[in-house]
Amino acid sequence: MKGMMVLSVSQGRQRGAAKTRIAGEQRWEEIVEAAAKIFSQKGYEATSLQDIANTVGILKGSMYYYFKNKEDLLFELVQRALAAHQPSLVEEPEVAAAPAPVRLRAFIRRWMALNRKQRLWRGVAESEFSRLRGKRLKEVIAERDKFSAFAKEIIEQGMRDGDFDSGVDPSVVTSTLFELMNTTPRWFKPSGRLSYVELADWYATFFIRGLGGSDELAAAASSESA
Repeated sequence: MKGMMVLSVSQGRQRGAAKTRIAGEQRWEEIVEAAAKIFSQKGYEATSLQDIANTVGILKGSMYYYFKNKEDLLFELVQRALAAHQPSLVEEPEVAAAPAPVRLRAFIRRWMALNRKQRLWRGVAESEFSRLRGKRLKEVIAERDKFSAFAKEIIEQGMRDGDFDSGVDPSVVTSTLFELMNTTPRWFKPSGRLSYVELADWYATFFIRGLGGSDELAAAASSESA
């Protein structure tokens, strides 16, 4: 009987610890979500920890249990946005072996689909990441460069294969592409003329033709990467 009582007390403590951990994780998520919304509305510089605490419904002092400062919150948001876009670097075997126009359209579709799911985090990450300092900023830039390098390689493939104009600057094109895609969450409205999927295809056609690809190439890329 005594052994059973000890076991019961132990189990009770474990359940209590589990509940505390879950509650802490939920609060963490509430703070992160609140920060994303307020950063999006007011901007990083104009947002205070008090603003975030008020939104969550906790004392400002309680915030320090989860984050040391406002930059910690921004870094968390940027990291989440970058991690959420990692699948954009994964190509199906048939797409990886396809001509550059097909690969480019497929990449734009993947990126825009992920943008749509993470509109809030993506918007904040893109507009405010430069507020980070030192090692954190370098880490974020290094991660961002992986995505740019992937898209740039596709464009360079198209130039080598004769699908794209060899006179374009792939770095400029890549920067322009990401600027266009990453600012979309700021202004896109679901009630607009184009859906997010249709907009992604419009972007792809725009860039394929702008790179010197023919209408036939653009149309073929659309059907093959669908």
